[in-house]
Amino acid sequence: MAVVQEPLSPPHPDYARLALASSSDESDTASSPPSRRSARANEAADERPVVLEDLTCATVVDFSQGDEVKAKELDSDEETAVGQQRDEPPSKAPTGVRLALLMLTLLLVEIIVDGSAYLLTCVAFQPLFGRAYAFFPQKWVFLLALSIFFLGCIVAAVAPSSTVFILGRAIQGLGYAGLFIGILAIAANTLPIRMQAIITSLMNLSYGTGTVLVTTSVGWRWIFWILTICCGLPLALGTWLLNPPLIPQTLSVRQRLFRMDWGGAALLLGSMICLLIALQEGGISSPWSSSKMIGLLVGSGALFIAFLALQTWLGEKSSISMRLLTRDRSLAATSLVNWTCGASFFALLYFIPIWFQTVQAASPIRAGVCLLPLIFLNMTCGIIAGWLVSHFGFFHPPMLFGCVFTSIGAGLHATMDQGTTTAQWAGYGVVIGAGMGALYMMSFLASQTLAKPADKSKAASLVCFTQILGGTIWVSASNAIYANKFKNGIELIPGVDVAAVLASGVDRFREVVEPEQLPAVVDVSVEALWNVFTSCAIIAAVGALAVGGIRWVKMDEPGKEKKVDGEA
Repeated sequence: MAVVQEPLSPPHPDYARLALASSSDESDTASSPPSRRSARANEAADERPVVLEDLTCATVVDFSQGDEVKAKELDSDEETAVGQQRDEPPSKAPTGVRLALLMLTLLLVEIIVDGSAYLLTCVAFQPLFGRAYAFFPQKWVFLLALSIFFLGCIVAAVAPSSTVFILGRAIQGLGYAGLFIGILAIAANTLPIRMQAIITSLMNLSYGTGTVLVTTSVGWRWIFWILTICCGLPLALGTWLLNPPLIPQTLSVRQRLFRMDWGGAALLLGSMICLLIALQEGGISSPWSSSKMIGLLVGSGALFIAFLALQTWLGEKSSISMRLLTRDRSLAATSLVNWTCGASFFALLYFIPIWFQTVQAASPIRAGVCLLPLIFLNMTCGIIAGWLVSHFGFFHPPMLFGCVFTSIGAGLHATMDQGTTTAQWAGYGVVIGAGMGALYMMSFLASQTLAKPADKSKAASLVCFTQILGGTIWVSASNAIYANKFKNGIELIPGVDVAAVLASGVDRFREVVEPEQLPAVVDVSVEALWNVFTSCAIIAAVGALAVGGIRWVKMDEPGKEKKVDGEA
């Protein structure tokens, strides 16, 4: 994950910050029903690499069955489609070089999209892409999402103005909405089950690789051109390697498009736009008590309530399952943990580089380089956590460890000021990186362990959605916290041109402030960042408490789920 803060010409400084807003053997399954198999055949089935039909509690997600999983909720044509799918011969699990190349393809996509996903369009359209993976061939939906991201990179790279640049970022977010959930869907349907925890942990490695590549670049335009060029390899490999099982459909294309929950996406997008505008302008260009701010906040809340009401009304045909959220305590707690994970994760990675720029006068590139201790521990602990979960089968310890260490690390960052040494900020970064790495994908694995087989795709969509929703809301909320505290503070400093300081951005305010005023302005920035880091510490602590609401289960052998501690 990287920070790119060189301004456009001419931009508003906020638009130029690309901080992290936004990564066996062949099997022959009998086509007869399980009840007709012999005991020996069933035992042999447990030893095979997992294919579509064998996805279980330890699998990431079976998106191929989509959202139409409850027979009593389905129309007759949907029942026929599901029945045909179960009779379909399973595809062969990839092995050897093909397996390695497939994993490389998925990780390359994570490297490319890292640090470049625009969270607004991502959170609005991710549930929609979840439906698309259920209704259409997963390979082509994934390649479509990658192509959209490719287009967004080009638009951002050639952007002559901030408006065009924002458009490019929005297009990137739309593409990333399909890539994030698509990586997990395709990995679940094509990789052996013992690779699931490993592939999710390796996503942390790809994040770190993306950061190193970007922080060694020479300018923000070059970063987007590099991303554009790098999109070519996953496109080529994906076209050749990605062959997840096809989903038999009895519905016409028009009928499937009609059931894509466009209304939900529109309501969610409208709600997020109103909220983000309010958080961006509130207390800065418009008072919080103004009719504009009140209207935006009320409108955002009303649209979000309408979105939830629509999801409830749609029932099993919804893109976000309200049934799982309201009736399954463990999945609700898992979703809350993932919301806090996304909120603290993205906000911290956005504002830690701002601390280096405002307090230590670091350049945007140096601010990104200073993240490397954090990123290194993020990669290392992510891989270790994935191995531990795949080996021992318990996700609770790394989840709790991640929440606690993220909270501690955020609290330590809140203590930083002008006198903080390199050893201190590097050590604090190690703490927070360890927590983030251990936590980041645990909720996803937990959802696949906790959910019933028929609910796995909905559980996956739910926790992925809450993570991006948390990041989208709290990055903007943190920006409002910082901007309001900073503005109110510098207004108290005699002789400071408040408008000029706010317009200059975090990396240029020293150019418009007199030398004798600079220490006071930096002190105000430290106080504003204290508020941001403290809020992130509190949110991560809430996540640690929420872990206690998740029932204790273990991922055992494929096809089995074992509850421990006497749980029924």
